[in-house]
Amino acid sequence: MTDLAADIESHDERTNWAQPLVRGAGPRYVQIADRLGEAISNGQLSAGDRLPSQRQLASLLGVDLTTITRAYSEARTRGLIVSFGGRGAFVASASPGKGAHRVDLSMNVPPQPTDGNLAEQVQSGIAELLARQGVSALSAYDGVVAAEAAIQAGRAWLKPALDGLDTEGLVLCAGAQAAIFGVLLSCTKRGDTVLCEPLTYPGFLVAARQLGLRITMVESDEDGILPDALERCHSETGARVLYLNPTLNNPTTRVMSAERRQKIAASLRRLEMTLIEDDPYRNLIKDAPPPLATFTQGERTYYVASLSKCLWPSLRTAFILPPAKSDSSRMLESLRAATMVCSPLLAGLAEQWIRSGIARQLVQEIQREVRARQTLARAILAQPYFAQPTGLHIWIPLPSYWNQHHFTYTLAEQGILVASADAFSPTPVQEPAIRVSIGGASSQSELSTALGRIEALRREDPRRGPSGIV
Repeated sequence: MTDLAADIESHDERTNWAQPLVRGAGPRYVQIADRLGEAISNGQLSAGDRLPSQRQLASLLGVDLTTITRAYSEARTRGLIVSFGGRGAFVASASPGKGAHRVDLSMNVPPQPTDGNLAEQVQSGIAELLARQGVSALSAYDGVVAAEAAIQAGRAWLKPALDGLDTEGLVLCAGAQAAIFGVLLSCTKRGDTVLCEPLTYPGFLVAARQLGLRITMVESDEDGILPDALERCHSETGARVLYLNPTLNNPTTRVMSAERRQKIAASLRRLEMTLIEDDPYRNLIKDAPPPLATFTQGERTYYVASLSKCLWPSLRTAFILPPAKSDSSRMLESLRAATMVCSPLLAGLAEQWIRSGIARQLVQEIQREVRARQTLARAILAQPYFAQPTGLHIWIPLPSYWNQHHFTYTLAEQGILVASADAFSPTPVQEPAIRVSIGGASSQSELSTALGRIEALRREDPRRGPSGIV
């Protein structure tokens, strides 16, 4: 046992459930989740107990960090634990066996179309794909045929946004997270500084930390990062890479104006910096400004477009347009090291949906459902909060008397999961806020009830006792 493991056990008896794993007893992450469930059932762990950090548990059990990440994700899916960015994971207040109903508004997913035909579209799409390509082609490990067909369809899908840019070098990969990790791996080295907005996509933060990169926030206003601040950060840190999500920013929902994009692009060209532009929500919003990649003319810019956030979460498919006239071999090697290949089945389904027009139809149906849910939110939530008419998120500042982690934990006790502001920042956030993802509710009725509870809790002052006296 390592010194760290011994230190954990000596300070917290609640780690006794974390016994050595058994070879051949099933996937290690499932074993860990099972033991968590057993410890909760037999009273070894109680509601509200704090679990060891992922790194601590990995060291204790002698497994890699990815295994613990998967185990905690599995435990969250089972309703065993709740997690709060910057604060850790805790035993949930009720186990699934006690009939607790949870509404997960913490996950970044689009709502399913109300007509309920998504399952039918998946089934018919795969059936047509099998009839057209055959199971042998879809079983090929390299997936070259499916990938090439999906890339051709991807060029057509992205043309409205990237019109004028050469998309010959477009690359297919297994989701935006793999794309971001692969690009960072190919254009940075451990110890480098990367820049981002003060509030940014948690997946980028995870990837940057895993690669040992230093993360520096660029000062922003309501329109996004400030060009002067970008140049100052570059001068002070020597950073060569900037990550941005300028359209329907996750979590703030802001859309950077075309004028600001023009200025940022000019600064990037002058500083000879590399841009990673993450653009997963573009198809959900009408009349969005052109991508930053068009303002940089593709120079030193990796443009990432995912299908998971605008079509179907399980469609783990994304496209990367590398910098114009660049050698992409290092990026391709990085992607292969991270994920090998995109699933030929998912790539084929994406290509099938794009070519048949199903993809556009699904986007329109999701837009209609999101618009209805945002209209519902406007009738329930009091200002201030921030959202877009067809955006997946609502950014809700909290009154100063609320600690954001206390707020999210109290909501979780009521069966509602949301994400706190700290999950989106490399440093603790001073102004408390939460992000609500409206696609996580199974229906508008369920969302309405959840939003009502969120608003009611936001109005409560936790400093007041039963008498109402502070």
